[in-house]
Amino acid sequence: MKKRSKKSSVSLQVEQETQRIGRDLWEHLDRRKPTVFERRWWLDHILEWAMQDESVKVQMFRFVDVLPMLKASTTVTNHLQEYFDEVGSHLPATVRLGLNVAQPDTILGKALAVNARTNARKMAERFIAGTKPQEVFRSVHKLRSKGVAFTLDLLGEAVISEPEAEKYQQAYLDLIEQLAPQVNSWPEDSLLDRDQTGWIPRCQVSLKLSALVSHFKPIDSEGTSERVKEKLRPIFRLARKLDAYVHIDMEHYEHKNLTVQIFKEICMEKEFRDWPDCGIVIQAYLPDAREDLEDLLKWVKKRKTPIGVRLVKGAYWDYETIKAEYRGWKCPVYTQKWESDANFEEQTQFLLKNYEHLKPAIASHNLRSLASAMAWAEELKVPRNAWEIQMLYGMAEEQQQLFSELGYRVRVYAPFGELLPGMSYLVRRLLENTSNESFLRHAYDQNASIEELLRSPVEIGKLATQNAATA
Repeated sequence: MKKRSKKSSVSLQVEQETQRIGRDLWEHLDRRKPTVFERRWWLDHILEWAMQDESVKVQMFRFVDVLPMLKASTTVTNHLQEYFDEVGSHLPATVRLGLNVAQPDTILGKALAVNARTNARKMAERFIAGTKPQEVFRSVHKLRSKGVAFTLDLLGEAVISEPEAEKYQQAYLDLIEQLAPQVNSWPEDSLLDRDQTGWIPRCQVSLKLSALVSHFKPIDSEGTSERVKEKLRPIFRLARKLDAYVHIDMEHYEHKNLTVQIFKEICMEKEFRDWPDCGIVIQAYLPDAREDLEDLLKWVKKRKTPIGVRLVKGAYWDYETIKAEYRGWKCPVYTQKWESDANFEEQTQFLLKNYEHLKPAIASHNLRSLASAMAWAEELKVPRNAWEIQMLYGMAEEQQQLFSELGYRVRVYAPFGELLPGMSYLVRRLLENTSNESFLRHAYDQNASIEELLRSPVEIGKLATQNAATA
């Protein structure tokens, strides 16, 4: 009874501190807005306009997603008219007029298509670090000048052939070989370059195991594992040689167990067992996230070398729920946002308690989630440089700057590669981060309530249960 009372008392104290930190952050963020002279101001206003109406937002993102496959200007105009005709009454009068009078095979129609493609490319450029090595270098150098670290991820959808898989592997080998020596020559920044144990690699990359082979088959776990490890070893070796860090991204639920298995197997090999500069992702929208973390902790203690863990909410919610419903399977993800948020906070606490073994990277734009992480880190007396905050390139830049100024290591997840083929990534991230209940959504809302933004997800869940019971 005393134990339970003490735990409740600590939780209450942490909740109060979360509220205090969150309000303080909000007050500082409110004064950090882009000006009308910055291109980001205009892009923000496009998103703000779209997010005022869910139907408009969905149609805009549908169009952006399909745009790379539209080669002719006439097809671009046709798709614009087809998609936005459904929500025409929700559009400004000038936009409706332009869509109505611009016939696909006219000069006006071609101009509309060119303008749409140009604007989509500009939007992509905001969220994608570059297409060529030098562009990527300039982007990460700019991040560094702002006091922010980076991890790079090569854009691309499913790999379906061995040449594509080899190209994916080679892209990472080339990136590490070219980028690591350049960034390692930078002057030291103790906030970004050191944790409580020592040096942190500056050159960090994130990759998908499924893209290293043409057939990533959980049903053939042994064969897939051997093929993936064969492709992954050269990347690990080069990263270790040039002092770089490699993080394994998580994808669909059906790939999760095999991804973890392969990561653990290769990290237990003799040449990598004592290498700490690698890590993996855990998705909090999965109810079994705690089970996976506990399993990783036991394994790391056996390995006797720590790893990094990036905790995310998860970006494949639509895919997982639709697939489960179609196949009649049990849904593998939480179906209510508050459940994912509550689980995220629980697993953040677990990682902070075990920071010496599982180096925490708390990846979120949600003010409540980050304030809770900061409060628990203080309560558990976790050294500030023993964990880091991660965010997406091109998003929540005011937050990134603020956390950096407060002495937290901030790392930006920066995708690179061809802009138009990266649209699927862009749409998935925009949908994930502009949902009705997201912090970024409320950041555009002048009437946003700080009380609602900082409300405990557990409390939200209780209210939802009560409302459902009385409905």
